[in-house]
Amino acid sequence: MMKRKPIYRKLDRFIGIPIVQFLRLFIRKKKRKIPEKIKSIFFIKFAAIGDIVLLVPTIRLLRRNYPDAKITFLCTELNVSMVNRIPYLDEVISINVYEFLKNIFKFIKFIRFLREKEYDLVIDGEQWSRIDTIITAFMRHKFLIGYKIENQYKHYFFDVTAEHLRTRHEVENFLALLAPLGIYPVNEEDKQLEFTLSPEEVKFAEEFWKNEKLKDKYVIIFHPGFGTNGYARDWSNDNFIDLGKKITSDFPFVKIIVTGNVNDFSMCKKIADGIKSNSSIFVQKNLGNALSIIKYSDVIICGNTGILHLAASLGTKIISLNGPSNPKIWGAYSKNAIEIQSDIYCSPCLYLGHEYGCNKPQCMSRIKVDDVYLILRQCILDKIKMT
Repeated sequence: MMKRKPIYRKLDRFIGIPIVQFLRLFIRKKKRKIPEKIKSIFFIKFAAIGDIVLLVPTIRLLRRNYPDAKITFLCTELNVSMVNRIPYLDEVISINVYEFLKNIFKFIKFIRFLREKEYDLVIDGEQWSRIDTIITAFMRHKFLIGYKIENQYKHYFFDVTAEHLRTRHEVENFLALLAPLGIYPVNEEDKQLEFTLSPEEVKFAEEFWKNEKLKDKYVIIFHPGFGTNGYARDWSNDNFIDLGKKITSDFPFVKIIVTGNVNDFSMCKKIADGIKSNSSIFVQKNLGNALSIIKYSDVIICGNTGILHLAASLGTKIISLNGPSNPKIWGAYSKNAIEIQSDIYCSPCLYLGHEYGCNKPQCMSRIKVDDVYLILRQCILDKIKMT
């Protein structure tokens, strides 16, 4: 997947843009008004888990304002696990967009499936891709909302466009999709993230705490993984090891848990083995169980990736490491987060989340272990004062 995703982006841009321009010759946009009664809503967002977490306030407001409407969500296998946990949806449709690139007949079959129904409102939440634009061009709908973003060339079939700004957080950029409906701006309470753990997941964390004897420990999560195509957001294994050694040496009651998915196992093991004292690994085989551990921990240290936004939605204290990512747009949407930004002159370089400014980024290496240590040390001392 890590190798396919950059290729998909290139194909989407260099093939998708000409296709969109070609379709403009045959599909004429009519001037339409928002339907007075909206009974069916179709929302599109293909990636990724972090984006879905930030999108929840938007879906929640849709449900509140259209309580009787059926809300259908179109996603991909990359984010379906998170989409299925949104309580405000009636139907989830998951597709594999890579299959459409390989087999045009699967794409045609899918379009026929969508055209069996006309939707009152379609909202395209994708910021850069064109495959969603092509899908909406063939759908039957009464009104279509999406972004108009500079140099993305994907807005031609929308009835109205929403503003996507570099100066505001992505939570608010998603909420701006509701502006044409008169729902945005909203108050601060409506912007809050949410993630609910099941009783089984809470029980799992309680048993984990008991088995690992963590009751009297200060528990720190190290999450070194950086997601698909996130190599530029990598803070090195050696940095995590040095930080772990420093903190466990000064505070023997600290317990470090290195978390990651099954693909991160070797990286997590190297870090835990390097720290040695008071460290262990938890491999994420079940997203909810992993998040329950993060919820119960005192602080998590991670780069700008999906787990960052999930931790923010749980209210966990966060120390976020930002190199290419701009925390003003993609930072932890939480008052309980501390953002550390690289001091290199070109950081941050990301706007939509993938357009890195160089091939060999150095920004994360400019975040020093001692700088993170001092912040983490203060977090521990603050907790001691409280107890």
